[in-house]
Amino acid sequence: MFTVNWYNRSMTINETVEVESKFEVDDDIAVPSADAFAPLVADGPEEYELSAVYFDTDDLSLTRHKVTLRRRTGGDDEGWHLKLPAHAGRIELQAPLGDVVPDEFLSAVAGLVRRRPLAPVARIDNLRHVHTLRDDAGTAVIEFCDDHVSTEAFVDGGSAATWREWEAEIVDPARPDAHAHLAAVAAACTDAGAATSSSSSKLARAIGPLPDAGDEGASPVRDALTRDLGKLLDHDPAARRTTIVGVHQMRVAVRGLRSTISTYAAELEAHTAGTDLDLPGLLDELKVLAAVLGKLRDIQVVDERLGELAAGYPEDVVSPQTRHRLRAELDVEARRAGERVTSALLSDRYLDLVDRLHDLVGVAGGSTAKSGKKKRREAEELMLSGVDRQFKKFTKARTRTERDLAELDLTLAEWEELTHVVRKRAKALRRNVNALSGTDELTVAPLRDACQRLHTVLGDVQDSVTARQWIRRIARRAETARESTFGFGVLFEHERGFSERALDGFESDAAAVTAAYRELSESRRAARKRRKKGKKGKK
Repeated sequence: MFTVNWYNRSMTINETVEVESKFEVDDDIAVPSADAFAPLVADGPEEYELSAVYFDTDDLSLTRHKVTLRRRTGGDDEGWHLKLPAHAGRIELQAPLGDVVPDEFLSAVAGLVRRRPLAPVARIDNLRHVHTLRDDAGTAVIEFCDDHVSTEAFVDGGSAATWREWEAEIVDPARPDAHAHLAAVAAACTDAGAATSSSSSKLARAIGPLPDAGDEGASPVRDALTRDLGKLLDHDPAARRTTIVGVHQMRVAVRGLRSTISTYAAELEAHTAGTDLDLPGLLDELKVLAAVLGKLRDIQVVDERLGELAAGYPEDVVSPQTRHRLRAELDVEARRAGERVTSALLSDRYLDLVDRLHDLVGVAGGSTAKSGKKKRREAEELMLSGVDRQFKKFTKARTRTERDLAELDLTLAEWEELTHVVRKRAKALRRNVNALSGTDELTVAPLRDACQRLHTVLGDVQDSVTARQWIRRIARRAETARESTFGFGVLFEHERGFSERALDGFESDAAAVTAAYRELSESRRAARKRRKKGKKGKK
């Protein structure tokens, strides 16, 4: 559910989950017989004449990010439809028919559209024959559609087209056997001569291949920024809905952008000279956005973590009252944090940030005149220099932490705080390493794996730290209400022990990162020697 008023205020918006299979089929192929759908029983067919106009920005931003906005007439669900990508299938929002795009829909895709106009990009007409497939109790399980489609695209290079396709859609994705029934119907379709659709949607097939959005390969820094900005926008709609995946992935993208801008600040300063782009200002804004997302993400992680942990104890240890208070307190906090996330993403401040990030991508990389082997070599060296810079920061944090661990009598909290700095450095190093492509010359995989392992271990520790902070806070409220806090103490000590055990392997995992970096460095030196030797041989 959306968590803010711009969605909840309108009771005319309906939300469903769309899980379907699509098939391409020739005109002369017959619809599968009723027996082919057994044990489901087919009703129908019912015939509908549907006509939909699809809207997008001039650069097809919605389509690029797998979002569909249409105004459809005909059928029993005519109106405005907005389809958003989801973890399984797609979320479909429906609003009554009107002449303009509903404000709720504009808010849901504001990060993708920004302040640009929406215009028709295609018209799709469809003569649809619907068979409802029911179980023994008469409950609708699958909706099977035989579609005869005609389209007209309004984008550059677009044209008219006609085709036939079949769709099989689950009526209720929460039904336990729904996916098995969908698979059986899909098998019946292919047995009848249909082929799995090569296109993700009617719109994608109507407008054809999307024009290139940018000059990929022109600059590794630009490519890195483009990937992270694309990821941020991919998950923008889901983050507005405060889904766990959407918030997490958007936060990851924000951190990736901060890391790239910080790592290559010197190069980017040169590329942005003469523009009004302010790199420190961008970093500050990204930091604020990461904090807003991080607050909700931490609560979501703690909620799931403590829920599973509490479930592992008998009720005479962690009482139902304790479990209820945990759930109730975290639900309230999650709603508040979710409202702050959605409010932030609906703000002009956020849209300004996205505009500036697009501008930065446009100028990053400088001149693209060079090409061929020399360009690839320079790009590789630039990315390796980023790895070197981040490794120096990692080494500095690791050395200071291990010195303090050896010389000082630290509490667990102090130990966790020190290793958290190392974790952040390992995470930044991992991002730069992930931008490298492993080759026969460079040994990249061991460093990538070592960074991931250290980041995972210390990430679990940080989750434990956050969980204990929330346990303390909620336990104080329970104590004020004169409730037993014994269960909270059990959960706290479990998390404390978990953190201590996880930190036992910190030094060896950190050492593995250093060893893997040296392995990469050795492969770089060997590659340089081979290249020099090759040049001498040519002379």
